[in-house]
Amino acid sequence: MSSKSCNAVLAKSRAMYGKCLKDEDYRQLVECRSVSEVAGYLKTRTCYSRSLTGLNETETHRGQLEPLLRQEIYLDVFALSRYTTDNALAVSDFVTSKLDIEQIIRCLMMLNIGKPEEYALSMPLSLDKFAALSFKKLAAVRSYDDLLNTVQRTKYYQVLLSFRPKEGEALRIADIEIALNNKNYSMAMEEISKMKNKAEQKELRELFNSVFDFENLERILRLKKYHALDSETVRSMLIPYGKLSKRVIEDFCNADDIHDVYELARSTYLGGPLSKLQYYDNTQISFALINAYCKHHLRLSPNPTIVMISYIYLKQIEILNIINLIEATRYGLSPEEKLKLPLR
Repeated sequence: MSSKSCNAVLAKSRAMYGKCLKDEDYRQLVECRSVSEVAGYLKTRTCYSRSLTGLNETETHRGQLEPLLRQEIYLDVFALSRYTTDNALAVSDFVTSKLDIEQIIRCLMMLNIGKPEEYALSMPLSLDKFAALSFKKLAAVRSYDDLLNTVQRTKYYQVLLSFRPKEGEALRIADIEIALNNKNYSMAMEEISKMKNKAEQKELRELFNSVFDFENLERILRLKKYHALDSETVRSMLIPYGKLSKRVIEDFCNADDIHDVYELARSTYLGGPLSKLQYYDNTQISFALINAYCKHHLRLSPNPTIVMISYIYLKQIEILNIINLIEATRYGLSPEEKLKLPLR
């Protein structure tokens, strides 16, 4: 990457982050009394006006609003990708693949309950232009074989083929989702290993492996808290990458409860980041850790690809914050209660 491209990505990523929601925006959003008010504020007072142009906020609901908000991530990804070459393209492919996987899983969930035609009702058409898959073709799926035909020429085909159910067998949707995501993670790590700049390669591998550790920690906490699964099953549901050793992961999986997991985590490099978190719960701990980690890298890293992926993760967290506030508004939480929700 030329120095001109490096400087462009660094400047553009940080400029985009400068347009993200501020504390004052969150204070205004928690005072909103309806989804329409939230949509109106975002449309007229924030960077989301680009994606919400033409939206009639007085008639909107969460199902319409969420894909329009998430469109911002993909618009930014492709805007940043124009300034660079292979590294940025690998990052953008990783991000858009997550969109494909999410829609495949939604399609499978509708198929599993015998209502495949209802996928079309939640199909985010505004995001279709960013995906490798055609959501309109997914909407026409009426069987697992239809899905296989739809994805036949994509990187998802072999994974989905391996989970093709036998006659009368239930779809293993959780296992399929894990396998598809792990395929995406392995392809991202493979692309990183091909990078010619060894220093950049090392730093990017460090970032991804840290994020994978954060996500694995949250998965283990969730599984320990809400499901009575043996350690082998828990281990099979984790991302097969990260900085933590297999022995440490094994100890996490064998822990009796979430308190033991936390104690074990504090004895690793995760202890430092965990001690700095001001607010989190077990269901959002990975986002809280990613939020703090990526803010540090976005501000201080001279590596344009690191700054770019840090910005993308932070943007995803911001949209999660907005969606959580919309849900809290729908259920009538007070402004004080809602103000505790955003990760900042």
